Amino acid sequence: MMSILLLFVVSGANGLHIGALSASRPLVSASRALAALRAPHPSMVDTEWTIALQRVAAACLEEECSVNTVEGLISELSTEAERLTRDGTKTSKEQVATLLALGRLQALSQNPAANKNEIEKIVAGMARSFGTVKDYDFPGAALGYTGTPNKNKVGL
Repeated sequence: MMSILLLFVVSGANGLHIGALSASRPLVSASRALAALRAPHPSMVDTEWTIALQRVAAACLEEECSVNTVEGLISELSTEAERLTRDGTKTSKEQVATLLALGRLQALSQNPAANKNEIEKIVAGMARSFGTVKDYDFPGAALGYTGTPNKNKVGL
């Protein structure tokens, strides 16, 4: 009895809906419920890919976009493009942006000596888009907040 209750609590907390109970229809097995919980969610995959792309882009910029690092970045982008094609819709904005960046880098890497500045601009844009700034210290108090509560507020 406790195992059934535990299954309902875990499945309900994670959004797994079990249909109406009947004698002819068996319950979802615990192994299937746990497999559904352990399956990677798309947001987890996107976060891992974003971190990987940020690291590759930073390495590329540190090495002044050498041929090897640009090839590594192209392989990361092609892997992501394949995943988006396989998992998502065929016309998502993320997929279009990934394919455009991939195409630009592949075209520019044909002659890396002549296109070095353009490659660095594209890679710097990728690093800026997927990176976070942790060193910014906001000066002063938050804007739009006086610190005194409004005592005349009616309602809530």
